[in-house]
Amino acid sequence: MTITLDIELINSDLSNKKLTVPVDTTYENVLDILGINQETVLLLKDKKSVPFDGIAVPGNLTIMCIASQG
Repeated sequence: MTITLDIELINSDLSNKKLTVPVDTTYENVLDILGINQETVLLLKDKKSVPFDGIAVPGNLTIMCIASQG
């Protein structure tokens, strides 16, 4: 089974994405798939911070870049 995430990227050069991943995928895995360093972002689900080792759930995920990339 899979789940779909609608990903909004804030303060990033990357565009927003729709991503389908297997059930039990962690948010850390999502960042790895997208090639994003977890030390440079905050993850928000329904305007609340989520842990990187948390299991991803379907719906909207906001990735806010908090560190400069250059």
